Amino acid sequence: MYTARVGLGQLHIVADGMGGHKGGALAAQMTIDGLRRDLDQAPPATPVAHLLRQAFERTNQDVYRIAHSGDPETQGMGSTAVLLLISDRTAHIAHVGDSRAYLYRKGRLRRMTTDHTRAQRMVEAAILTPEQALDHPSASVLERAVGIKPAIEVDITRIHPVKKGDGILLCTDGLSGCVSDGEIEDILRGAPPIQEIPKRLIEIALRKGSKDNITVQYLQYGESKRRSRGIASILRWAVVAAVAGALLAGLIYFLIVKSPKNASPGLSNRNGASPAISTLPSFVPALNSRQALGLPKY
Repeated sequence: MYTARVGLGQLHIVADGMGGHKGGALAAQMTIDGLRRDLDQAPPATPVAHLLRQAFERTNQDVYRIAHSGDPETQGMGSTAVLLLISDRTAHIAHVGDSRAYLYRKGRLRRMTTDHTRAQRMVEAAILTPEQALDHPSASVLERAVGIKPAIEVDITRIHPVKKGDGILLCTDGLSGCVSDGEIEDILRGAPPIQEIPKRLIEIALRKGSKDNITVQYLQYGESKRRSRGIASILRWAVVAAVAGALLAGLIYFLIVKSPKNASPGLSNRNGASPAISTLPSFVPALNSRQALGLPKY
């Protein structure tokens, strides 16, 4: 996962690697690094959708080359990716795979991405119902991901204008594969403190037996008061930082929980690692997430 300021705006990326422990971790990191690097160097006058597609295409080529280099430890590796780019009152979402983005507005949760899985394609063809797809063997068979094919097709969605109180949730299938959209909506509708949202979602996923990596990042758009050149108040994304001289109100919390899982051909593999909860900015100390949730340590 990555969160930082780039030339085009505020960038957030969630990536979930597959292809064995080493290959999956490398694919996810290469995906994040490639997208960040490309967008950080992008010319501001170019349409954002074009820049996003270009960044994914270049990153895909890099990951694909390593995945097909003949090294058995990286053979067949790839990564899902969901990217959020925020500039003023506009948010762009780009994604491949089954990591998701949701928009929460006025008490309603709306899925902003469509899973690129075989099961989802069967739902669209009316072969399966959405409920049947949840437990179907093809639920985790990815048809699109970074690095699995020479070319990549990216879905891009634009949210404009972003409104005060809007929330955007980014997550891996470790959450969405176990916790329904309705359950996520219920948590958000309960209006807990923003720092509690990822913890509560993770807790539900673990309770329901999630064995995949769980990455959750939640952002909320709120009001930040600043007096400058007659401007009394502006809307800003909640983040603990001073950005461009303006103090942004609120918090972004993200929680990563990773559990070991063996790679299976055609299935998205989630790599094992010690769980951690962190807050922005990066110098805030990390805590053990299972301890934070009142669960036993590994």
